Amino acid sequence: MPALYLFNRRTLLAGDDLQLPSIAWGAGFAAELFIFLPYLLFYTIELTLTTSATPDANDDYFAEFDQQIQRMQTQECDNATSGYTDKTFCYLNLAYQAGMAIFCVVSLFYEQRILKLSTLGTPTRGLELRASLGTLIERKMTFLTALNFILLVFGLSSTLHFLSPYLYCFPKFFWIVVFILFVIQGLQCLFNITTLFSLWRASPSTSNVIDSEASFYQRHVEHTHQHDDIEMAEELWQNRCDGCCKIMAISTCFMFGGKNIVSQSADGGVENFYGDISRALADYFHGSGSESLDVVPSDVALGFVILRHIQAQRKLLARREALQQPNITSIRSNPGTSLLFRRALETNNDSVGTESGERTLSDSDEAYQTFSRSLLTQSNPDDYATLEEGARFARHQLAAYTWILYFYEYPLTGGMRLLGRCLKAKLACSKTETSLIERRDSYERCAMNSDVEEGGSAISDVDEINREHIVGDNFLHMHEATMLAHAGLNRSDIAYASFESGFYETPYFIVIDREWKSIVVSIRGSLTLEDCVVDVLLDPSPLDALGEKYGFDGTEQYCHGGVLECTNWLHADLMKHKILEKLLLGPNAEYSDYTLRIVGHSLGAGIGVILSLMLRNTFPDLRCTCYSPPGGFITWRLAKECSDFVNTFILDSDLVPRLSINNMERLRDEVLHLLARVKLSKYDIVKRIYSLRGEVELGDLDFLLTQNEDMLYPQDDIPDSEFLRQLQRFESIQQERRSNRGVSRSINLYPPGRIVHLVKTGQSKNCLHGVAGCITCGLSNAGFEYTAIRKENDDFNEIEISPTLWTDHFPNRVCMEIEKVAKSFGIDT
Repeated sequence: MPALYLFNRRTLLAGDDLQLPSIAWGAGFAAELFIFLPYLLFYTIELTLTTSATPDANDDYFAEFDQQIQRMQTQECDNATSGYTDKTFCYLNLAYQAGMAIFCVVSLFYEQRILKLSTLGTPTRGLELRASLGTLIERKMTFLTALNFILLVFGLSSTLHFLSPYLYCFPKFFWIVVFILFVIQGLQCLFNITTLFSLWRASPSTSNVIDSEASFYQRHVEHTHQHDDIEMAEELWQNRCDGCCKIMAISTCFMFGGKNIVSQSADGGVENFYGDISRALADYFHGSGSESLDVVPSDVALGFVILRHIQAQRKLLARREALQQPNITSIRSNPGTSLLFRRALETNNDSVGTESGERTLSDSDEAYQTFSRSLLTQSNPDDYATLEEGARFARHQLAAYTWILYFYEYPLTGGMRLLGRCLKAKLACSKTETSLIERRDSYERCAMNSDVEEGGSAISDVDEINREHIVGDNFLHMHEATMLAHAGLNRSDIAYASFESGFYETPYFIVIDREWKSIVVSIRGSLTLEDCVVDVLLDPSPLDALGEKYGFDGTEQYCHGGVLECTNWLHADLMKHKILEKLLLGPNAEYSDYTLRIVGHSLGAGIGVILSLMLRNTFPDLRCTCYSPPGGFITWRLAKECSDFVNTFILDSDLVPRLSINNMERLRDEVLHLLARVKLSKYDIVKRIYSLRGEVELGDLDFLLTQNEDMLYPQDDIPDSEFLRQLQRFESIQQERRSNRGVSRSINLYPPGRIVHLVKTGQSKNCLHGVAGCITCGLSNAGFEYTAIRKENDDFNEIEISPTLWTDHFPNRVCMEIEKVAKSFGIDT
């Protein structure tokens, strides 16, 4: 920061973001100057010499060139150039190379100056040291780009004009080098010209100060003119969200949904879909005109990196201090408990949370609370049963994602596996079609499992009730095939499956688990763009009327609005088909002694909990198993009361169970506070972070304290800066807006049920695991060891910055790690 202004237009880069771009551009110019041009110059001089005279065997000039000259004096070259008498191409080529050499030298000088200036100062101080950066870049993008373009046109036209006569006078690699050089020049010109065009289209800044910006937040609320009105910001966010979803839908050929978004937005439904998220984003990012913050995306990324180290420091410091307390001895001596640390808790309320006071800069340096939680142990029957249940039905939540996740898990072999299953099913079905002609359509599809005996009826073991159509599958029944492959099911186990997806239409299936004597309803989580739209319906919905209708106490309770809409649709679909009643409640129900189990991941987990509340009066022994449910989901009382029948599993630093408006606002404020404390340049911080990337995991507190002290000013000794003053004004505006939003911003929501948290506690030393971590930039969890710990619903009150905070949410990872922990308990998965 501040944002770099070019031609009085704001860019998304700051002056201290240019080290890597300048190094990359400099490397390109150096390659042209020291590799390509000398090579071309050598052959051009050779051709010039051969056109000056025809040497004989006794000539002694330039003896080192004699062999090359003889190679170039071929009959084809002699015939094409009329006996080596035309020097025009040689002179033109030499002129082009001289011009390119001058251009590269000047460009390298500019890149060296840009690199040096961009490393000066800190993100918030020393801005005057980088004041000349804008002028340097403007000259580079105009004068040097014009010179590069002229040289490109000159070199390309002269080469094409003389290409035919001189084609045989040079080796093939010469022309390859010429082509590469022209391509590099063309890309350089294209990049600079398109950048200039985009800057020309942008609105000129209304500020007279070139190196101060409107802000990272303000760019979200500027269109043609600056808008101070928050309502205009919300409208712009709606349009941006709508445009982003449409582009993603069309660019992926609707593979991940989006047809409903395109059609509905054409009918003017943007406000209904993006109203909640546009209000939240407008509040989250938007200041008020001059009160906006001077931040660019790279500053936010830097804040995240520093915050990860600060969070590690807090935990290690809290552990050290806690272990020095005498009352910790009992906890340490108890093998069934674990000492943990977290941010200070806010008051839990049944409905509306009390509005918190205005935050101050001291929040970024807070100490963590010490608390203890019980470990799951193999000797505890309840722990064993909980983990056994989680491992048993983890494959069911995975199966709901069908073929898209199957391809993700098996990118190389998934296609062939699915194609083989589908073709096998088709062939088997064709053999049994004649004998099944009198039966219902659902009987015409046979088992897609290798256990079916050749020549036997593929549906001989299908229960009488298992005759509903599988809805929304494609011609090859690919959804069904992958569902069976994921969960290890037989076709005869499927009672009903709906793969149709829309805004509130959520894919789910009902299967019969004979081993566990359960009827399992598995609900898919977020996968399509329509699901993402449902995810951002953030405003909580009251549960009073729902509780009164279905017999649970929903007084002054709230839940995620999008989840409630999807649950209403799914419940209506169940009532329409009456599958559960026929399986479990009918007078002739064959499975009346079976237990109803509802399973879901992510959005599907949230739907499963509300659906369980709606069905619990009808099915008193109902059980619900949630995997990675949303954090901003349900109010405190219901989150705790449903613990009697809801088990929740969360993997390590998964972002989604921590994702709430309160946590996001804390994250924003903490990142901004840390930026105000930075006392090194981004370049120096990146070097330090890279050099100690392993120390965070190793837990060397003293080393971490030293490094953080070198990077950050003390909390009580932050130098004054324009950014610090902007931050204080911004926080005041944010607090006012939060209070103006009323109830919707003061409701605290939590993940549901009795929570089992799989915490990363170690890593096996293995070369392959290290390679996997390097290849994926730390996103892989290969080799990590996890411990199952009981957690409270309010323990997830902070977003943990981790390389795996997003990938820990993937259903295949959740399933794999739960099964590993279960195996360590001796549970057969």
